[in-house]
Amino acid sequence: MTGKVDVLAILTILLSLQVVRGKEQEMTVEIQPGKEECFYETVQQGYTLSVEYQVVDGGSGQYSELDINFRVMHPRGHPLVAEFKKSDGVFSQQIQELGDYKICFDNKFSYVSSKTIYFELINENEDLDYDDLAAIFEDEEEPEIYEVQVAEIEEKLKKIKSGMEKARHLQELIRLTDLKDRSVAEHNFERVNYMSVIYLVVLLVSGAAQVVLLRSLFDEKSKINPLWKKAFQN
Repeated sequence: MTGKVDVLAILTILLSLQVVRGKEQEMTVEIQPGKEECFYETVQQGYTLSVEYQVVDGGSGQYSELDINFRVMHPRGHPLVAEFKKSDGVFSQQIQELGDYKICFDNKFSYVSSKTIYFELINENEDLDYDDLAAIFEDEEEPEIYEVQVAEIEEKLKKIKSGMEKARHLQELIRLTDLKDRSVAEHNFERVNYMSVIYLVVLLVSGAAQVVLLRSLFDEKSKINPLWKKAFQN
């Protein structure tokens, strides 16, 4: 019975740690040309604010590029980081002052191309550990045995968490790469179709012009025929 209680207690503490540890969210936003989009995140003192972003679509214009301006602003108004015309980037910093931090993606330098941005925001307390697990075994008769068990559980939990984070990050990279490649392929398809239509129109117009000019050589009633006669006489 005690073993079952211990397992339930461990699971309860793990769930509470997951909630207290912080939050993580992902977003994909489209930023119109000449516009700026900003997001606010309240960060506690001692927590770490991390933002990883990537431009997945640079628009369908001829001069479209996969770039964006990125800023993180302190609640007092000064920038913590400012990056210009980058396709991706990572920001991570431990916050020393409680406040609402401003995260901005700026596309004001672009006049025709909208940008689609994927970014991941993590607001967590990296110093939080699993020491609360030790409280489960305080009343046991052999505390030294359970201390070893707590250390083993702690180590395994950290390895599991690290492995899951790496796997999730790798999956996100694969998904973003697929999204970016698909966007590039779709834009290339649109450009090929656009240029094909232009070439087709030029071909039809030039063909019609050649037919009209050849017929005018042998048609006395044609308005262009006198011009041909003058040209040949000269």
